[in-house]
Amino acid sequence: MRNSYLFLKESRIMSHPVGQKILVTGSTGDIGRRLVAQLSRDGHPVVAMCRKPEQIADFEQHGIEAVFGDLEKPASIAKALQACDRMFLLTVAGRAQQEHGRHGVEAAQAAGIRHVVHLSTGDANPNSPIPWANAPAHTDAVLKQRSGSWTILRPSAFMQNLVQSAVPIKKGVFPQTAGRGVLAWIDTEDIARVAATVLTNEGHEGKEYYLTGPELLTMSDVASHLTAVLNYPVRHLHLPGPLFFLALRAGGLDSWTARGLVHQFIDVVRKGHDFGDLITDTVHVLTGTPARSVREYLVENRAAFAR
Repeated sequence: MRNSYLFLKESRIMSHPVGQKILVTGSTGDIGRRLVAQLSRDGHPVVAMCRKPEQIADFEQHGIEAVFGDLEKPASIAKALQACDRMFLLTVAGRAQQEHGRHGVEAAQAAGIRHVVHLSTGDANPNSPIPWANAPAHTDAVLKQRSGSWTILRPSAFMQNLVQSAVPIKKGVFPQTAGRGVLAWIDTEDIARVAATVLTNEGHEGKEYYLTGPELLTMSDVASHLTAVLNYPVRHLHLPGPLFFLALRAGGLDSWTARGLVHQFIDVVRKGHDFGDLITDTVHVLTGTPARSVREYLVENRAAFAR
């Protein structure tokens, strides 16, 4: 287990002058929507980039500017970036994720975007067999080569992903293949809070922030929290990799995603590779508020696991 530490050097943080807009890609997903909402609440000019007309209409109904843009179509990104000087780049896990990241960075470069904040991942590695760890690592590399400043956010596993196991949890079982490996799960709300801070304040240029929750937990620890909060017994069931893969497939996941998850929980969590056992207090230092715990998340979202 690694010691708790923070990838953060002392720097002078100053609020960014209001005026230029912030383009948020991935605005309709969990993190992107939370980020757009926070920036809007705080009075920062923000533009939500969307792929569908109904998504644009939904944002506009809430008084938030939204434009068409698709990371698959570079010309649309360039158009969406007009009148913006900052960009939050979030690419969705998929076979084209690396290409989408490159499109985003290249469009920002061509548009003269002053600062780009990339949502990478804590286990980013260009040689990783995990697709959503491999692709962001390549985007990180391209981003560092562009002119203009950048910040890279590297979160650990999202607490919200626990909902993917809601069906077996309701039956009293939390299946995993992480063995006794530990993980500092993070709430996506905390990731959004950090992103808003970095996008609207100076002093984060050229920084890479590892973001985690406040505690390292084994899967048995998570099962204990589930039991305490849900008021019915939940036990951790360790499965060998091949059986975990079959369980994921039986649950409806495609083989590409299931294979990536097997690698993630064996290589990163069980074996502690690629900072899988890292814990930091970066969320607290950057935002002034501690990261939320798994217990707090489960209490608030008890209904998702209710029998």
